[in-house]
Amino acid sequence: MLVTSKKTVGLHRDPNSATPGKAALPQMKAQLAELLEDKPLQVMPGPNEPSNASLPQLPFHSSLLQLTQPNFQAIGNPCSFNFEGLQVMGSSGQPVKDLLRCAQLEPLEGLELCLQARHLAPTAPDTLMTQPFEDKDPFVLDAVPHVLFSGGHARAAHKWREEGQGGTQCICVPSFSQHPALVLVNLHDPRDVHIEEFLS
Repeated sequence: MLVTSKKTVGLHRDPNSATPGKAALPQMKAQLAELLEDKPLQVMPGPNEPSNASLPQLPFHSSLLQLTQPNFQAIGNPCSFNFEGLQVMGSSGQPVKDLLRCAQLEPLEGLELCLQARHLAPTAPDTLMTQPFEDKDPFVLDAVPHVLFSGGHARAAHKWREEGQGGTQCICVPSFSQHPALVLVNLHDPRDVHIEEFLS
């Protein structure tokens, strides 16, 4: 499994443009299409991207990227999926970053706190904008995942935690623009994590 974070595809937006995101879309589409030649790809929205601002964020609209390959999937934020028996759950990082505003913690410690609390967004809705819910809180962890990730951080970090009947690999995925690295997780043993760094 390959876990990367926002800007991995190397978008170069013109900050002087009236619509900087619009100019970057063709470049993003071309780079995603290139990645799709080799492997399946899931793309999750993050903060300040063309999706709703409150959590949970909806997947990118199909007309935005116009990618029709069967191995491409736009997913929501946060997301949860099962990959060959490995339960993976995570977000683009807003819940952990908001938690860090309220506590003096490192991002990995904040993610571990979310796991301990069994809640993906413990500061919501007080300081983290979320949609209102009546019957069920979608951020409550009903089951402990094998991998719990949070994206968009300054540095890559990971830690194995013994939780439930097995354990959970907590991973802070770096923003590629801040720390050019990929986080690789062994599907057969999530305790086996490798951070592949690129020279900047």
